[in-house]
Amino acid sequence: MSLPRKRMSLQKRIVFLITSVTVVMISTMMVFDTMSLNRSIKEAYVSQISGMTIAINGRYEESRSISDVQQIFDYIEYKNDRVIEMKLYNKEGTILAASNRSEVGRKLPASSVVIPNQDQTIVDRLPIEENDRPVVRLTAPLQEDGLVVGAVEVIFDSSEETALLEKRTKLILIVGISIAVILSVLLWLILRRIVIRPLSRLREAAVIVKQGGELPKLQFRTSPEIAEVSEAFNDMVNNLDERYMELQQALHTLQITQDQLVQSEKMGALGNLVAGVSHEINTPIGIGVTAVTYLDQKTKDFRSLYATGKMKKSDLEQFLTVLEETNAMIQSNLERASSLVRSFKQISVDQSVEVKRTFHLLEYLEGIIASLKPSLKKSRLRVEVYGDSHVNLYTYPGALSQIITNLVMNSLNHAYAPEEEGTLSVRVSEEADHIQLAYSDDGKGMTQAVLDQIFDPFFTTSRGKGGTGLGMNIVYNLVTQSLNGTIQCFSTLGQGSLFMITIPKEEESEG
Repeated sequence: MSLPRKRMSLQKRIVFLITSVTVVMISTMMVFDTMSLNRSIKEAYVSQISGMTIAINGRYEESRSISDVQQIFDYIEYKNDRVIEMKLYNKEGTILAASNRSEVGRKLPASSVVIPNQDQTIVDRLPIEENDRPVVRLTAPLQEDGLVVGAVEVIFDSSEETALLEKRTKLILIVGISIAVILSVLLWLILRRIVIRPLSRLREAAVIVKQGGELPKLQFRTSPEIAEVSEAFNDMVNNLDERYMELQQALHTLQITQDQLVQSEKMGALGNLVAGVSHEINTPIGIGVTAVTYLDQKTKDFRSLYATGKMKKSDLEQFLTVLEETNAMIQSNLERASSLVRSFKQISVDQSVEVKRTFHLLEYLEGIIASLKPSLKKSRLRVEVYGDSHVNLYTYPGALSQIITNLVMNSLNHAYAPEEEGTLSVRVSEEADHIQLAYSDDGKGMTQAVLDQIFDPFFTTSRGKGGTGLGMNIVYNLVTQSLNGTIQCFSTLGQGSLFMITIPKEEESEG
């Protein structure tokens, strides 16, 4: 894994850019100055050889004597100790005169023969390795009757000019580097004062705001641009405070609304419970009323028979049998009604009061399902509750009741079409340190998009049908917060849904 490349700071970028531009400008100035100095030196060389060649050409045209030219060479060497060597040769390269007498008559190699045009002076530098010092060769035309007939060559010591050029170059280089360094340091300090420090303070202020600290008003007196940035930052912080207060108020309102909706869900569950109580109790009480009515009629018939004095032993035995059977029927139905009342009462208390207690889990789940029968009877769904019948759980039973109620109602409202048959199942299993509660239906299932948002508050697929979108969010909060458990939902479109709820075991404290 490659590490991210560290980026250069703004201050270093600006200083580097300005310094680079300065160095380029100074280098350009050095090049032009060197070229100008070289041109001036060349003009000085040309001026010097022009005087020499005028004298040589004048004497040569006047006397046509090589010895006169030779004397002029000797005189020039005597008067100017920077002249190293002089030659005069014709177009064929034959040396006619030279400061070194031994070279007179020698023929130069063709590559060394340079014949300038009329009024032209050629200046070229010779390699230092050949002469042990800087030298230049000055070549001027030799004229006779206005025609170029050869050339005059002067080898000139250019040490002074070379030293001057090097000294001038070093001076410009030192001055340029000094200017670049001073400019860089000044620029560094100026940028640090008017740009970097204000930006650092802005960054520190942003960190303070991010951490929720109180920010003093920022004021900079560096430049109008930085001042405008600081004012904009102050305005942004003020707006953030206002927005924060608005969001706090909105959150408070949202929490109140959510609590109200949660209470509404609880009241709805209690309403279903009341409907279940009335429906379930009506049956045993109705049977009891019928049995009492039947017994009353049989008692009247027995009294009439007794009044006639014709009652036989078999009539008495028959009446006692009817009395015994009817009494047993009334007693069993009254006990069933009493049991239902106790069960529904406990569930209603659990839903109203958040108190932990130990209860028989499977039996409690069956009581919850029984309270939902009025809603279930409107559909063609059946509910199966199974698992270990000996599991006891110490937790908040009201939270569990609301969880199962919301899961069942969610299946009724979303998993099946009207009049569609289906099965809802609640399975209980006990592990070493937790209870596993699996609720499933074989309905239409959910898409991945719905599954990803199933526990989000106010998310519902039936907004137009009165759905609040809080049912599954309440289930999630009750499982994770009230029961300290976990809940996962698995679903495939067309294959139903499964909710896996894990509830940790707790021991009931004594006393």
